Amino acid sequence: MKGLRTFFVVNAFLFIALWISLVGVHVQLFKLDLARENQQINTLLALQLTKVSQLNQDYLSGLREQHNLSFISTQLAVDNTLATVGSAQHWLVDLAEPSKTAMQTLAVDKFSVNFKPSFEFVSDGYLKLYLTIAALCFMGYFLTSLLYLRAISRVKSKLKKLVNADRLVDEKPVLGSVGELIKDQKQQFTQQIRQQKHAIKQLEKQVALDPLTGMFNRHSFRQKMQEMLQSESKNTVLFLVRASQLEEINKSRGHQAGDDYIKEIARIIDLNRKDYSSSLLYRLLGAEFALIIPNFAASRVSQIALALKSSLSDYSSNKQMQSAAYTGVTELKQGDTIERIIARADAALAIAQSLSPNGWEIVLEDNETLESSELQWHTTISRLINHANFRLASQAIQSLHRTMPAYHEVFIRFLSEKQQQLPTETTLVMAQRLGVIVELEKATLRYILKTISSQNAEYRWGINLSKLILTDPEFCGWLTQELLTYPNLKSRVVFEIEEELLDMHLTNAKKLFEVLRRNSCHTAIADFGNGIGSFKLFKELKPNYVKISSDLVQQLETDKANQQFVTMLVEVSHRLGCQVIAQGVETLEQKQLLESMYVDSLQGYLIARPELIS
Repeated sequence: MKGLRTFFVVNAFLFIALWISLVGVHVQLFKLDLARENQQINTLLALQLTKVSQLNQDYLSGLREQHNLSFISTQLAVDNTLATVGSAQHWLVDLAEPSKTAMQTLAVDKFSVNFKPSFEFVSDGYLKLYLTIAALCFMGYFLTSLLYLRAISRVKSKLKKLVNADRLVDEKPVLGSVGELIKDQKQQFTQQIRQQKHAIKQLEKQVALDPLTGMFNRHSFRQKMQEMLQSESKNTVLFLVRASQLEEINKSRGHQAGDDYIKEIARIIDLNRKDYSSSLLYRLLGAEFALIIPNFAASRVSQIALALKSSLSDYSSNKQMQSAAYTGVTELKQGDTIERIIARADAALAIAQSLSPNGWEIVLEDNETLESSELQWHTTISRLINHANFRLASQAIQSLHRTMPAYHEVFIRFLSEKQQQLPTETTLVMAQRLGVIVELEKATLRYILKTISSQNAEYRWGINLSKLILTDPEFCGWLTQELLTYPNLKSRVVFEIEEELLDMHLTNAKKLFEVLRRNSCHTAIADFGNGIGSFKLFKELKPNYVKISSDLVQQLETDKANQQFVTMLVEVSHRLGCQVIAQGVETLEQKQLLESMYVDSLQGYLIARPELIS
């Protein structure tokens, strides 16, 4: 109702203003005419009229022309008339429109002149004109209001069809309801836009961040590096940190333990960069982190690198690990590309891994960087092969039934010239890059067979084989010759291969398993239970053992479906004459559940940790 009331008030004000303006114009015209007539009357009275005979039409016409008089005439009751009325001594100046003003008399010589002013402030004729104008204004106002009300009625009718009719009740003003409706819609749209902006920001954040550590991811790293290279930033240092034990932890303790390990490494790096507010930390790959520090000279790298090494050494010591992570450092230069920078940092990291646990190295120049790192690794691996710089550790597997013989799994450790442990995964990768992986694998197996044959304990020894064994056509013949050297050991050796590798190379795997059976060796499928396809390997390979994946064991306490799947694996394995080992057992609840499922053996940190073989 407020909007409608405002319209009528404004409309009425406009019409009243128009009417007042017209009246004002006419009043000004009246005043001008009155002044002109008074001047003419004064001129007439100033004439010397001494004879009545002068009052004829010709004389008066002459006077009108001579003195420019607009009202002199001999006809009574005609506009601006001068005539004789009554006695000859009286003159009358009258109007065609009778005036309500009093008659005025002036003495001219011996005559008396009676006259009335020809114009009043408001005459009857002009009063009619004003009333006519006012009537027209009122009619315009009325018609306009009717048209406006009709339009509002149509709007109201349409809105009732679009919205709930209850909102437009008769008691509420139409415009007020419409305004409230528009206001509500505006608030809803504003809230939706705000929510969408928040959702977009959250999506951008999710795209830019690593979900495990909460740090920036590889995509964000490349964007930032590209910006810095385009701006030609100077004195910017890149630390490339690689967690060295991820694969081994995933395999022995499960991926949950691996995730916890990665988060701990991220926390250590983040803690050591706190003093550098402009630094940025990224997680590039599963086990790699990148730390960028702008406005930081390469000469100061040792400050952070040594502190980081100390923190990593403390962590690995507390966790009974040989090493936790290694660090490679380089500097951004003008004209660099992202690939070239990472290659330098990776080369530095490769050199660091060949030197000491949790070590670090810096490489600033491209020239001979890769050659020097590869030469360093070639020398290290050659020394491993020629001098058998290995060390063995074994982890006991607990038997739950008397029919299950004692079982220890063997782990190989690579040593540097200073008898410090090298990262196993990196050593194998570098050996494959340098083309000496076959020699390293054979030297490793030869050392393992020799070491366990000298042990007095009557264990069954589990030896892990890599995928290279399945792709090398000459390996089966070489292994057969090596086993002939230890005739009393063959029946106590269990060769373990991961399920994923066997599934990828099933044809070669069948040949290998047949050769091992002919040599009286036992076989095991490690990390078993990735899916229903796992049962296909039972029929094709007929293994002696299956080792249930630690991932299944880690989820056993909370996942009912997982419990049912493990129970099915155990039942099928037993029906096929295969013994079941559960990997990655770390809690008492897991142990109790597995015992209730009738697994044959348990392996994990709850049972025993790896120990060096003397």
